[in-house]
Amino acid sequence: MAFYDTSLDGARFEPARDSDAFVAFLRTRFGTDPPDLVVPIGPPAARFYGLNRGRLFPGTPMMLAVPEERVMRGIELGPRDAGTVISLDVPRLFAHILEVLPATTTIAVVSGDSPIERFWVNVVRQETQTLSERARIDYLNKLSLGEIEKRVASLPANSAILFVQMYVDGAGVSQDHDLALTRIRAAAAAPVFGLFGSQLGKGIVGGPLMSEVAAASKTADLARAVLAGEGGAKPTVVRLELAAPAYDWRELQRWRIRESNLPDGSTVLFRQPTLWDEHRWAIVTGAAALLLQSALLVALLVQRSRRRRAENEARRLSGRILTAHEDERRKLARELHDDFTPRLARLAIDAARLQPVTAGPDSAGGAAMHEELSRLSQDVHGLAYRLHPTVLEDLGLGDALHSECERVSKGQGLAVDRHIDALPTGIAPAVTVCLFRVAQEALRNIVRHAGAHSARVSLAPKDGGIQLLVTDDGVGFEPRIGHSAGLGIASMRERVREVGGKFSIRSEPGA
Repeated sequence: MAFYDTSLDGARFEPARDSDAFVAFLRTRFGTDPPDLVVPIGPPAARFYGLNRGRLFPGTPMMLAVPEERVMRGIELGPRDAGTVISLDVPRLFAHILEVLPATTTIAVVSGDSPIERFWVNVVRQETQTLSERARIDYLNKLSLGEIEKRVASLPANSAILFVQMYVDGAGVSQDHDLALTRIRAAAAAPVFGLFGSQLGKGIVGGPLMSEVAAASKTADLARAVLAGEGGAKPTVVRLELAAPAYDWRELQRWRIRESNLPDGSTVLFRQPTLWDEHRWAIVTGAAALLLQSALLVALLVQRSRRRRAENEARRLSGRILTAHEDERRKLARELHDDFTPRLARLAIDAARLQPVTAGPDSAGGAAMHEELSRLSQDVHGLAYRLHPTVLEDLGLGDALHSECERVSKGQGLAVDRHIDALPTGIAPAVTVCLFRVAQEALRNIVRHAGAHSARVSLAPKDGGIQLLVTDDGVGFEPRIGHSAGLGIASMRERVREVGGKFSIRSEPGA
C-alpha cells in the first residue's frame, strides 16, 4: 500500500471555495492515478476537501480524520465515506479548571490569530458567556508571542491559563506550536491547561484531553474497513470522547495543586519515584537484615546479661565457699591445736613416766609408744598449722610469711629468700588470709613442679595497696596450660579476685 501526503497551509490561509490553484495542483498530481481513499486530517483539510470534492475525486471514498463537529457543518458524506469526529465541550474545559482551582478569578485564553484559530476563539467566547460571573476571561490572540509572554508573567493571583493552539501569533508571525507552549509555560505566573494529550508533559497541568494516539488508532481501523468495502448504506461516523483526566505530577507540585481536588478516576503521570519506590526491595532486604541483626544483638545482650549474672553468682558462691572453707579450716585447726595436741602431749608424758615402772622385757614397748605418741602429736600440730596457722592471727602477716618460708626451707630443702617491708596497719583479715594462702600455694607449687633450687618471697606496700611477689629459678611452664592443669592457680586467682586484687603469672617453659 502506497501513502501520499499533501500539506495544506490552513493555519495561515482560509481554504476558499474556489481554491483553484491548489485544486489544479492535486488534479495534476493524481489525475491519471486517483487515490483509493482520501483522508483529510484536521479541521482545515476536512473543510477544504469537503468544499472541493466534486472537482477533485468525486468517486473516491473519504475518511475524515478527527475534525471537530462544528467544522463539519455543510460537509456531505456519501455512503462509502467514514470519519472520526469529536465535539469539544468548551464549558466543561473551563468548569474543570474551576474544579481543580476553586479560587480562580481570571482565566487567560492563549491562542494564535490564524483563520482557524480565530474560529475557535469565537467559539470559546460564545460558549463561555455563562461563566463570566465566576471568572473573568481574557483573550490574548491579538498579541504577539513576546507580548503574550509578558502578559502571562504578570497575571494576578488566582489566575489560570488555557492554551488552545498557536500557529500564527497576533503579529502574523508563524510559530511552532510546541515551542510556543514551552515559552509560555516558562514565563507563566499561573498554571497552564491545554486541550491535547500530546501537550501533557510539555508544560500543561492536564485534565480531560483529546488523545491523538486513540484517535489515530480508531481512524486507521475505519480506513482499513473502508478499503475492504465493509461500509454500509450510510456513512460510518465514530464520535470520540475525551480521555480520562490525566495530570503532570511535576506541574501539580509546581503550582501546589492538591491531588484531592482532581476529578475521580484521574491518573497522575511523571510522578518522581520516592526512595521507597526506587529501592523498595533493597530497603526491605536491608530492614530485614537490620531487624535480624537487631534481634541477634538483643539475644546476645540478653545472653551476655544472663552470663554476667551467672558469673557474678558463681563468684559470690565461690567467695562464700572460700570463706566457709577458711572458717572450717580455722575451726578445725583450733580444735586440733587446743584439744587434740595437748591430749596427745599428756599421753606422751604419761608414757614416759611409766617407763621406769615397767622396766624389764616390756620397757622397749613403752619407749616405742612414747616416741610414736610424740611424733603423732607433732604431726597433728603440723596439720593444724597447715589448716590455719595461728601465728597469722597472733603475730600478723609478716611473721606468718617468715614462719612459712622457714618451714618450707627446713622441710623441703628449698632455699627461700624473703623480703618483707613494713606493712601498713589495719589490713583487712580477708586480705591477710588471701596473701598468706597465695604465698603458701605458690611455694607448694614450686616444691612440687618447678624443680627449683631457690625461691624468693617479697611483700611490700605499692600504690596504696600491697604487692606480693613469689619468684623461683625453676623450669617454668606455659601459663595457659597451667590455668587448666589444677585447682592451685585457680584458687589463688579466685582468692585475689574476691578481695578486689589483681593476679598475674609471668612464665614460659625452660625459664
